[in-house]
Amino acid sequence: MTEETRGFVPVSFKDGRWTTAEGEEVPWYEVQTDLVPEADVQGALERVLSVYGVSDVVVDAFDQFRKELKQPTEPSSQDRG
Repeated sequence: MTEETRGFVPVSFKDGRWTTAEGEEVPWYEVQTDLVPEADVQGALERVLSVYGVSDVVVDAFDQFRKELKQPTEPSSQDRG
């Protein structure tokens, strides 16, 4: 991006690079995202589940789901043929 470029410029992430719609590469340190920190998401999810009186079974299922998301998947013996 040039010095004259100011304001919001949409970028996309592909092949390990941030680029503008025109294909101009943007350094990673100039990119701002709207991603929310994991701790904020976890806290919000727990507050919503508690406010709506969700059963312990559903809460346990969400906890297990979060654990599964954090673990890299390993190929099973069935995948190897």
